[in-house]
Amino acid sequence: MHKLIPTIGVEIHTVLNTKTKMFSNAPNIANALPNTNINEVDLGLPGALPSVNESAVVKAIQLALALDMTIDSNLKFDRKNYFYQDLPKGFQITQQYYPIGKNGKILVDGNIYHISDIHIEEDTAKQIVVDGHLCLDYNRCGAPLVEIVSQPQFHDAKQTVIYLNEIKRILVFLDLSDGKMENGSLRVDVNVSLSDNVDQLGTKVEIKNINSFVHVSSAINHEIKRQTDLISSGKNVEQETRRWDETTQQTVAMRSKVDAIDYRFFCEPNVIVIDIGEQIIQAKTRIKPIPNIVRQQLKSLNLKPIIIEQLLDNYELYKIFSYVNNVVKDPNLVVTWIIVELTGRLNSLRINYADVPFKKYETLITMLQFLKDGEINSKQAKVIFDEILDTDFTVKQIIEKHEFKQVKNEQIIVDIVQRLINDNNELVKQYVSRPERVEKFFVGQVMKITKGQANPEITIGILRKLVKAI
Repeated sequence: MHKLIPTIGVEIHTVLNTKTKMFSNAPNIANALPNTNINEVDLGLPGALPSVNESAVVKAIQLALALDMTIDSNLKFDRKNYFYQDLPKGFQITQQYYPIGKNGKILVDGNIYHISDIHIEEDTAKQIVVDGHLCLDYNRCGAPLVEIVSQPQFHDAKQTVIYLNEIKRILVFLDLSDGKMENGSLRVDVNVSLSDNVDQLGTKVEIKNINSFVHVSSAINHEIKRQTDLISSGKNVEQETRRWDETTQQTVAMRSKVDAIDYRFFCEPNVIVIDIGEQIIQAKTRIKPIPNIVRQQLKSLNLKPIIIEQLLDNYELYKIFSYVNNVVKDPNLVVTWIIVELTGRLNSLRINYADVPFKKYETLITMLQFLKDGEINSKQAKVIFDEILDTDFTVKQIIEKHEFKQVKNEQIIVDIVQRLINDNNELVKQYVSRPERVEKFFVGQVMKITKGQANPEITIGILRKLVKAI
């Protein structure tokens, strides 16, 4: 038997972060009290007609531009007919035949991934089971969705998740969606097939509504194994739709191909064809840098790859880093105090970056400038840093409060270090084999003698010169 090759395609549904819904003026806020953000259009009441959300269209165009797509200048919608309790109209307005963007691609780690199309549609209501009863929250019903359909081009779970993560970064960096899978803002369907010929797809199995990248990876790996076992035992893989069961860590059958619904697509009669040429021009002028461009900018700052990926994975952190570094202009110093110190402190307090008043970041910039200019040392900066977050004092007020000073005359430090060398000859002999231990001792002694007013970096530099001269 020839080796079986998995082929995977991905469909991403993301909720656009517009103020109102796709075809109504109801607020686009899904996490409000149940059934409070709805109106007659969302509920499909007789006589209620849809009206296209221009902001959602512009955001979809921005996404199409970021994915290097061909954009249709005529906006057209189709009607997808089916009955289910989460869709009160009995049909969904979507773009089956005329997607807003076609034939796109993104570059990730030197690999080009192709995207078939993106199209705009409306979301359905949220289904919740309470005490054994199915309840519906129509706040999400009618929310603006964009579906991003990849070509079947991935061959393992790792490659698929890399692609998904890059798409998520694009959505967040362009302020199109918050990309939070835990809130349902981003949902993923994957199609998995196995074949012994890379140019010929096997029987496709769809796994619906996976709500985390970890589960995406697990679902793909499980499905590859399930299909491999079936084929190896001489059985056929059935074309069907399955779901991922987090409890059993297995894919579970939902419906087979013979149970597939005939959606009877036709042109949506209540939405006219709209010329969006002007919106395309506007979107081009308003588009922000996408993660791949930002990655190159961060590389030019000589940041470590792990730091770059951390910034790309957290847009709020990236914005803070960029704002602070644009003023301080010392990337490594900013990394230490923003990505290491600040992140650690906020994580321990379970506070988000956006919850910190903007004034605090301005005060932090002042502290970093004092540190960079040698007005304070790193030990003093740690005290100031803590008080910046806990109080409303300025940096100068904190310095005055603690009577922080700096030993400006380097000769004073030279004399102290030379005296310590003379008194610790045996320790100095260990400098070649244990430099960090020796430097830590000398810095500690100098700081003790100067009551914390010496600069540790200057002290280490002087120590190295004096030891080298011995």
